[in-house]
Order: sequence, then C-alpha cells, then structure tokens
Amino acid sequence: MFLHIDLDCFFVSAARVKDPSLNGKVVAVAGGNKTDIFGDFIESGVIVSASYEARAQGIVCTTHSNLAKKICPEIIILPTDFELYSELSNKLFTLLLNFTNEIEKYSIDEYFVDLAGTKFDSNPLEFAKFLKEKIQNELGLPCSIGLSKTKFIAKFATNLAKPNGIRLISSPDEISEFEISKFPGVGKSASKFLNSRGITHIKDVLNAKSVFDKLGKNGITLYERICALDSDKIEKQRQRKSLAMARTFAPIYDRSIIEKRLLVLCRYVSFDVYTLGLNPSKFELKIRYKDRQSISASVTLHEIFTQKLLEKTIKELFFTHDKFSDFAITYLSVAVGGLDTKESKSLFDNLPNKNKTIDNALTKIRLKYGVDAIKSGGEI
Repeated sequence: MFLHIDLDCFFVSAARVKDPSLNGKVVAVAGGNKTDIFGDFIESGVIVSASYEARAQGIVCTTHSNLAKKICPEIIILPTDFELYSELSNKLFTLLLNFTNEIEKYSIDEYFVDLAGTKFDSNPLEFAKFLKEKIQNELGLPCSIGLSKTKFIAKFATNLAKPNGIRLISSPDEISEFEISKFPGVGKSASKFLNSRGITHIKDVLNAKSVFDKLGKNGITLYERICALDSDKIEKQRQRKSLAMARTFAPIYDRSIIEKRLLVLCRYVSFDVYTLGLNPSKFELKIRYKDRQSISASVTLHEIFTQKLLEKTIKELFFTHDKFSDFAITYLSVAVGGLDTKESKSLFDNLPNKNKTIDNALTKIRLKYGVDAIKSGGEI
C-alpha cells in the first residue's frame, strides 16, 4: 500500500508555525515583497499560497496581491521564506524515517511512502490517522493523506481528502465516475485532447489506450497510472540533469553591474553543487535583453568543480557572447549540467586542489550561517 502526504497550504502553514498569531486569519504568501539576492527590493506580486480563509473569499493562487487587498482589505500578505520551507520539509522526512526508509520526496510539500513490508501495511488507514496527528503535533503542519495500491491513485485520493483529511481508495473502480481532468498529471491541453475524443471521465479510459498512445510517452505513462497498471517504485533520489539559478530584473546597461550579478548567481549555484556532492562538466549562461532577444551559450570542461572555475567560465562566456553590448539586460541564468555524483566524490576525495579546499571551508560556513554569509570580492 502506498501512502501520499500533501501538506495543506504549505507556505501559509509554515508561516503559522513561525508566527502562531496568524492562525485563523486571512493569510496569503506572495512572490516578491522582499530583497532579492542582488539586493533589489521586489514589490509583492502574485499569490503563491492562500489560506482556506482567503480562498473562501475568492483569493486563490495566481491572484495578484493588489487585487487580493481589494477583495479583502484585512488580508495579511507575507513574502516567501524558502529556507523555512526547506527546514520543515526536511523535518517531515526525518519524522517519516522513524517508520520506513521507503520514502520519495515528490516535491517540497509532498511525499510518497511505501508501507509494503512494514507492520503498518496491515492497517494503513489507522496508521494514516496516527501519522497525520503526529505531523500536526510535532511539526504544527496540517496535511491530507491518500492511500492506495499505486502511487498516483494514492495522490488522487489525497486530492479528494483535502483539506486536512484522509482517503483510502482500495480499487480503481472507486474513481471511475470522476472527470478525467481531476486525475493528477492531466493538464488543460491533455484534458482538451481527451475530451475531444470522448474521454471525459475516468471510466472512459480503460478501452482507450490507442488515444493515449497519440500523446506519446507521457500519454502511455498517464494511461498506466489511471488504470493502475504501472509498476510503482519509490524513487528515493531523483536524478538531477542540471542545477540553475536565474533572475529577472529591471533593465541594466552597465556591464560591471551585470558581472557582479553573474558572480552572485555563481555563488548560489556553487553552494547547491557542493551541498549535493556533485561534479558538473557543463556550464551554461543565458542572457535576455530588454527587446526580448536572448542568447544562450555553454561549454563542457572535465575538471574538478570549484566556485572559481564556475565564475571564470561564466565570465568568459558572457564577454564572448554578449553580442548586444549597447542593449540593456533584463535576465540572467547560470546553470550547470553533466552532473556526476560518483566522479565528484572520487575527485574531491583524492585530488589536491587549493580552490576545492577553500570551497569546502566556505560551504561549511554557508551551511551554518547561510549562503550570503561570505561573498566573493568581485560581488562587492
């Protein structure tokens, strides 16, 4: 039996853990309304999480904060706090490890748990009730839990259990009357495609494999998930293809300022690389100009990764490919790919490298005091 946990209104719930006086109030979290990594002040924008009190007044995700204030003048709009979200998400993972190590972090506020082989598999509903209460009492986070024999029907069960409930689906037949658009992974375009071919409800799927085949690999996967044909396994560690840090900002002409911003992005990417124990070989830069023209450039290097190497490579890519030097820049992205965990461990452990030693020391300080604790001289 698979168990799926979804933390309800997670960003709002996390804020309430930090400040219990927010409980019961109309609260929303909006992107922006804070100082960016470059030191720019960003005015609050689109709502990314709304409390159920806010939703009752018509305020949902994608509502602009200015409109939300007009709808409900007493609404409390908070900025995002991803360090807090990550901390609470990791605490939930640690809590789940008390029961099994068959855990998949599907997103920052969602987990799959495989109960097979545990004593909880014999009475999963009782365990779900116990777990839900434990998460609330120890972490202060409300959640919804779904249970089923496959992962994505368990996720569908969670959607039916919201808010703050538990739902067990023993057989796919129990969901046959629901609209196809309600199933996880069926987006607007897929729903429109399927509806146009007579597939409006889940019960229409069973004899329509040929229709899903036309959607390609994703369509076949979706068909198998709906029909409970997929051989589900817990993915304990999703393989990363790349790491990136990108920002959009007001137009900047001054290339010396742009260079400093590239170094800031490099610092953040380097921190992620080191904390994940990776050794990337591909380095990529993306630039977008005020007129919306974009440039993308990359290079592959088989060297020991260090922050200095990333900074040097990205600056070289920038000076080589900034073809519109008279134009203002509004977007920068620094990314690394070709991630290799095994290579990174052997290289980092066995080969002497002064910059690597410095980076290891910097990472320890940043892990303790934050990624902004130490900045490179070029950023200042």
